[in-house]
Amino acid sequence: MDKRKMALLEKAFAAEIAGALTKSPRLMQTRSKLAEELVTEGLLEKVSERFGGGIFGVTLEGYKLTHAGRLLYCASCDG
Repeated sequence: MDKRKMALLEKAFAAEIAGALTKSPRLMQTRSKLAEELVTEGLLEKVSERFGGGIFGVTLEGYKLTHAGRLLYCASCDG
C-alpha cells in the first residue's frame, strides 16, 4: 500500500477517534478520488448521516473505515 492511501486511512481513523471522544460525527469528508479507490478496494465505505430534525436537520456525507480498513491501518502502525 502506498503512502497516499495510508495517509487517507489515517485521516479516516483520526476522524473516527475524534468523533468518539467529542460525540460528533465519526466520518471523514473529502473530495479525493483516492477515497473512491479505497471504497472499491473495500477499505472505506461511503455513508450519509442525518443529524437534527425538522427543517433544521443536516445531512452529512463522507467516508467511514470498514473493518478491513481499520485492521489494515492498525496492523501497519509500529507502536
